[in-house]
Amino acid sequence: MPLRVRLRGVFPRVPLLAVVGSRRPTRDALSSLPWVVEAAVSSGWGVVSGGARGVDGAAHHECLCRRGTTVAVLGSGLSQLYPPEHADLFRRIAEQDGCLLSEYEDHAPPRPWRFPQRNRLISGFSDAVLVVQAGEASGSLVTAKIAAEFHGKTVMALPGSACSPEWAGSNRLLRDGALLVNNQDDLLAVLALLQKSAEANAKQNEDDAGSVGKNG
Repeated sequence: MPLRVRLRGVFPRVPLLAVVGSRRPTRDALSSLPWVVEAAVSSGWGVVSGGARGVDGAAHHECLCRRGTTVAVLGSGLSQLYPPEHADLFRRIAEQDGCLLSEYEDHAPPRPWRFPQRNRLISGFSDAVLVVQAGEASGSLVTAKIAAEFHGKTVMALPGSACSPEWAGSNRLLRDGALLVNNQDDLLAVLALLQKSAEANAKQNEDDAGSVGKNG
């Protein structure tokens, strides 16, 4: 974790489920997000993601629609919000008891290398990771790898067609040991099992956030 993280909004006091996936999700992937986020919010969890196009932005949006708490970890500075079409989404996140986080200087522009780097923060601040859809080169696989191998977090994935390249990364995660989430009941069961340790981790994250630099 970096020594300093900049924040806009309020860091939540609830367990966080990282919901990540493709920037060009299929219709099936997008249709899963309402029940994924509903399971998290109804279980008392918030959602953390990367604020990007596709699954990230849709997950933040679904959380806000359910009056849930969500955190966006950015690959740019807080004065260079990216992507620009998510400006209203980012405003709503900060206003609805969530926050934007960045380890970069306020005016740092988005750069390709910053997005894989910020994925370790998505993992670090989460209590579990759910990959909604990933191809072989998806950045969400970086988040899943860091979560499993370095942070010891539970990693889950939704299954997809074995013949579809859009799901190749997700299916590989499942082959390598990620927990299978077929439906809302599967996710609710996992979140219930993780609840006690997640609440303890949420308190630790809150303590860590005490040293976070705030930006209006």
